[in-house]
Amino acid sequence: MPYLLPWDPWRELREMREAMEKVFGRFPRLFREEQLGAWLPAVDVFERDDNVIVKVDLPGVDKKNVRIFVTDEEITIQGEMKREEEVKEKNYYRSERAYGKFSRTIPLPVAVDRDKAKASFKDGVLEVVIPKAKGAQARQVEITPE
Repeated sequence: MPYLLPWDPWRELREMREAMEKVFGRFPRLFREEQLGAWLPAVDVFERDDNVIVKVDLPGVDKKNVRIFVTDEEITIQGEMKREEEVKEKNYYRSERAYGKFSRTIPLPVAVDRDKAKASFKDGVLEVVIPKAKGAQARQVEITPE
């Protein structure tokens, strides 16, 4: 026997997104920008204590070719992976390494103090530590008796 569900205008969009994620999960390079000549480095964003941490995999990228912009709500990382040399040999079978410019803008989970952001670059991993804004920390609210 069918049952009635309350109408949710966003359900179809969620289902479509989930279906697309299944396709992209099976074919991760099918429609990614790498196929169009650009590449996007992998990014992790997480909170640790009173900071938001952003880690970006940039193997082979010179730190002189990386720029970081932080606002109160997002971080943008731009740079370029330069081709070391062009190989012009007959026995060249594959070329899968990405080259060229990249730009990633990632929304941050909480408001941050952009003026206190610090970045380090070690072993091809960029790490940006951004303190949370004072109002961004959660605080416990006591329930007053009636």
